[in-house]
Amino acid sequence: MTGGNLRQRRGKQQASGKNATMKEDESAGTELDPIDQLRNAQQKLMMSHQRTVDLHTAWRAQMFRISLLIIFVTMHQFQSPISTCIADIKESNESGEETIISGLKAVKLIFTESFCELLGVIIASLLSYFLALSKDSPLELDAWPYVASSAFVPPLLGFYFHSKKLGCLGTGMDDDSSPTRQFPVVVIYHTVVTFAFWFMKNGIQQCEDHVNLVNESIKDFQRMDKKIKQKQQLREKAAKKRQK
Repeated sequence: MTGGNLRQRRGKQQASGKNATMKEDESAGTELDPIDQLRNAQQKLMMSHQRTVDLHTAWRAQMFRISLLIIFVTMHQFQSPISTCIADIKESNESGEETIISGLKAVKLIFTESFCELLGVIIASLLSYFLALSKDSPLELDAWPYVASSAFVPPLLGFYFHSKKLGCLGTGMDDDSSPTRQFPVVVIYHTVVTFAFWFMKNGIQQCEDHVNLVNESIKDFQRMDKKIKQKQQLREKAAKKRQK
């Protein structure tokens, strides 16, 4: 029984060695032409390009959902200076001062005090609209919603650094315990959206450049094959004439 098992194992090893040799011979005999190799590379690049497009579409959809959250955050920041200014106006009116603040003057004070946060709400809304338009087909960074939101960022930062302390009547501005403005979160999100779209644009552009390079290479090889075939045909015609 032991000798029979050894013979069977040796026979299996020899058969597997023959099969591996036959597969190597077949793969060597069926080696692809350069044009076929380029076409395979073209298909792989096109698949990679489509996967990149799908990934970027998912990114834009996710950024749009985050932009809705950013709008709520900016609305919350918008309420802080309004409530602080209203409290200051009530305190001033209840203190019995000669000038009572009411009506249009109070509205102007509240609007001036909360203008920085109002710009944040506008920027967040414009970015959300830009991302909503980009959900299906990507837009360039020169689209008007993005350009408008970018134009509002410098004034927003200017108002923030100019008046970090809250208080529309100027009371308690030098007091360290007085409330301060929150940093506009929308500025950070605007930076994130800018870099994300720049990164996505470069990634798509690289994929398209690679696909175009392979397409040009295929065309070059096809032209070379045509020239070689034409030369062979001319040689064959010349050889036939000599034989005649």
